[in-house]
Amino acid sequence: MPNVLDQMRAMSLAPSTKESFDLWLQGADALEFLRTDSCQDEIVIYAGVDHVFIHGILVPAALLKPLDIDDLMGWNFNAYSSWGVSYAIGDPSSIRIELPLHDSGSKILGQGEKLVFARSFEGRLDQKHEFEILQKFVHICNLYFVYERNAYCRLDERGDIEEVIRILTPTKKKDDLSGTIITFGRSVLDEYMALTETALVRTFDFTRFRSGEFGGWSGTERPSFKFEGDLFYRWAVAHGNASYFRGCQVLSQRMTKEEVYARYNRRWDEGREYASFIAHDWRHGIVKEISCAPGATANYFVKSDLPFELSPAFFRPEVLLKYKADLEKYHLDEWSISCRGTWYLETYGINEAGQVHTYLVYLRHLPYEEQLYWKTFNEAPKAALSKRAITTDFKGEWDLEYDPLESVKAVIRELVRKEVAWWNLRSERLIDQAHYPVTSSEAEWATELLNLDQLVVEGFDEKWLRQKALALGQQPDQSFRSLKLIEECLMAFGFEEDHARTVTAPLHRLHELRSKLKGHASGEEAVKIKREVLLQHKSYKDHFRALCAECDEALHIILDAFEKAGKNSSAKG
Repeated sequence: MPNVLDQMRAMSLAPSTKESFDLWLQGADALEFLRTDSCQDEIVIYAGVDHVFIHGILVPAALLKPLDIDDLMGWNFNAYSSWGVSYAIGDPSSIRIELPLHDSGSKILGQGEKLVFARSFEGRLDQKHEFEILQKFVHICNLYFVYERNAYCRLDERGDIEEVIRILTPTKKKDDLSGTIITFGRSVLDEYMALTETALVRTFDFTRFRSGEFGGWSGTERPSFKFEGDLFYRWAVAHGNASYFRGCQVLSQRMTKEEVYARYNRRWDEGREYASFIAHDWRHGIVKEISCAPGATANYFVKSDLPFELSPAFFRPEVLLKYKADLEKYHLDEWSISCRGTWYLETYGINEAGQVHTYLVYLRHLPYEEQLYWKTFNEAPKAALSKRAITTDFKGEWDLEYDPLESVKAVIRELVRKEVAWWNLRSERLIDQAHYPVTSSEAEWATELLNLDQLVVEGFDEKWLRQKALALGQQPDQSFRSLKLIEECLMAFGFEEDHARTVTAPLHRLHELRSKLKGHASGEEAVKIKREVLLQHKSYKDHFRALCAECDEALHIILDAFEKAGKNSSAKG
């Protein structure tokens, strides 16, 4: 697709040489832009830059059959036309709301609907002009303004952010483009046009001259008129001096109401494809490749010889890395995965061999593209289902087995709920970011240590803890950071020095590992740390789990100590 900014730049900047300038005055490039742009997947609805004005509005299609060119050519409005109040002096009954295009210069366009509204507020220091989009269009098309993209967006079928309406405001540089260009995704615009039975009329004005050298029209120019199907305009060229092309372009929607209806009325599984997976067909006691398509499996309540829908498929643990790497798009709960606005994997587990497993019936609900992703990690089972899966999915019982990381998260949520003064959650996302490492990857392990450290250790309020230690009569060294200050507070609460240090030791260890593995540790030191961890715990996951359990115990002791100290202080008061 052509770059809109480059095209606008070429149309808005007067060439420096006489030959190129004279050619530019002929306007062939501007007219060609209108023709080609109308066929793109992204179409310019508004452009207000040097020598270029384009403004598209929607008009009931019935009003354009036949075309009243004389009426349409009388257009005289811009993006600042909006709703207002009119009245006649001395006549209270005359007051009424005026529509945005009531004074458009065209009876046909006066019955149209603006898509783009320019507004400005003199109270702003930057005097910036804002552009708003018709709210009815935004709501019907389920669009949301995303500030950092300066665009109205929605989620596509993959859960990615799709920029449907882009507001392009290039920064003014010497002899460069300035102004605003607004583009709409054509498919979304076509759907709205079909629903509203409208057509798009793009008014345009290309007035060209060399800045500082044009003193105005002489009045001797003889304008011509040209009609080219959906494009008609009035134009005049003062050779070597200036030119203008002013007219309209009428574009019909490329989608019918029936097609829009079919899209909304389509069943979720209509036309879907399904992958097959190596799975444990426990109904027949064999491992084989089974399709996850409806009809290829059966449930308990149907008399059939087909494999059960709850036949488990097993995957290498690397399958989860994609989701852990993009926590803005994907959300990992304890045993489920979701992709924003698109799909949801109801359950998964990790068995004793480290394999990720889920059931064919849930793989069925993933988009086909996602099924193919999982298929690349599919393998035969190396161990049975996890204990949790057997307990919850087949026995129908609550899983009450202790989970250190989930217990840490529970303490964090309690600290947030109680609004303790000595700890603050830096970001709501931190709770969701912390997960067990699932592979043998050193990078994944180091990342999860970082996530855990940010969740737990970085939450301690160093300033508050220092003031508290001083208020309790301690004399903490100026170099003490939050964990050492907690030790000072614990000792003031009656803990022996060794005990206080033992309590915070796991938190110190976590922070040290995070700093060395994700910070500035030398290659040899990092290798030594990793070797020692694997010698003691056999895997990064087992080490992480053990460290979580120790941090969980430390957090509980610290919380209990501060709460008891607070109650004693209140009782004395």
